[in-house]
Amino acid sequence: MRFHPFGLRTAGLALAAALLSSAAIAETTVTMWTFLDPAKGSPREVALKQMIEDFEAANPDIKVRVEPQDFAQMPPKFFLGHRTGNNPDVVWIDAKNLGGLQQSGAGADMEKLIVDKWSDEEKKDFFVEAGWEAARHDGTLVALPLFHGASVIYYRKDLLQEAGIDPASLSTWEGLRQAAKAPTKDNDGDGRIDVGGFGMPLAPLKTESTPLLIGMLEGDEAAFDGCTANFATDIGAKSLDYTVDLISEDKVTPRDALVYNVDDITEQFAAGRYAIAITSILRQSVIAKNATFDAANIGVAPWPTWTGEGSGPMPVSGWWVAAWKDSPRIEAAGKFIDYMVSPQGVKLWSEVGGQVPTRRSLLEDPYFQKPETAWVSTMIDAWSANSWMEPTACNTRSLQGVLNEATSRALVDGIDAKTALEEAEAKFADAQ
Repeated sequence: MRFHPFGLRTAGLALAAALLSSAAIAETTVTMWTFLDPAKGSPREVALKQMIEDFEAANPDIKVRVEPQDFAQMPPKFFLGHRTGNNPDVVWIDAKNLGGLQQSGAGADMEKLIVDKWSDEEKKDFFVEAGWEAARHDGTLVALPLFHGASVIYYRKDLLQEAGIDPASLSTWEGLRQAAKAPTKDNDGDGRIDVGGFGMPLAPLKTESTPLLIGMLEGDEAAFDGCTANFATDIGAKSLDYTVDLISEDKVTPRDALVYNVDDITEQFAAGRYAIAITSILRQSVIAKNATFDAANIGVAPWPTWTGEGSGPMPVSGWWVAAWKDSPRIEAAGKFIDYMVSPQGVKLWSEVGGQVPTRRSLLEDPYFQKPETAWVSTMIDAWSANSWMEPTACNTRSLQGVLNEATSRALVDGIDAKTALEEAEAKFADAQ
């Protein structure tokens, strides 16, 4: 039998096509929901893009497709998707929604999927133990910490220095009040603060911790009994009155703060509006990038206390990552999650994304010995000294919102602090 060359070429092309088709079928695409968009240019988005490229280069049979989501709607959408059977393989979960993840049953067992393959040394490398325990439900670890955040106090080193204020005085609530008064300036005489003062996100939504919450947590009476709020205490009233006085008496915080959310305060601080402000430590890289002043003048302080002894409770928040329990690509999803929390991944989150590293071993890196990264040590020391995490078994999404509404009621409507806090307790209960 003779074979025609054209027939051989046709057969060869068919075989090549079959092999290519087989390779395409073998390729797995992992879908991930996150509030970041790797096509954009914020530090964390740049870090995520690099992470995906590095992972795909090391795992050519796996591709990662990011589907950016609204950060507030993403977790509830994922919980609903578990019931309908339509979910991504990987999802990011914030601290307020860890309890929802646990109750939904949507999260895969991360120890079986990932952690059991690590050495004991690797497991101990994560120094914020509370972040691990918060993601555990009935003995099952349903998420891993990506990077930890907290509501913190930012300050302008240059403005405080010009006013003769030692940043160490921010260690007490009275010291913070006085420090906020000194650099306050009304440049055009219109009665509004142009630069200086104290920026607080007091809007009902997209907010952060305020003196009301942090001051209340210092008291002997617990702010929570299980999922029952216990705000209307003497220390709660003291903390609410202090927050209101910053606006009404000291006039270091503009009244418009009642409608400012965390995005507003972040932008305003970066634009040079405040000497001191509250926003998230997760925004540090964005603030440094967008600052209209020398970013070397950005300082981060631990939360104050009423007595000046120690530091106030530093919230533990941030973002965790989970795999959908019913994902048909669970092993590939686990590989990518493992890479995101690996030393290489954490290094990208930290050095490119501007986040506090979750791994102790990275703290010895020369990058974190630079003066401009001193805020990282501040955060680690504060978490180590006195950390606090919202009760994950509760629905805490409304927590700071109802406290901000109490601030508004006391300031605008003039009701007494304990009545306003009793209202906040009832609203928090309704959300459970």
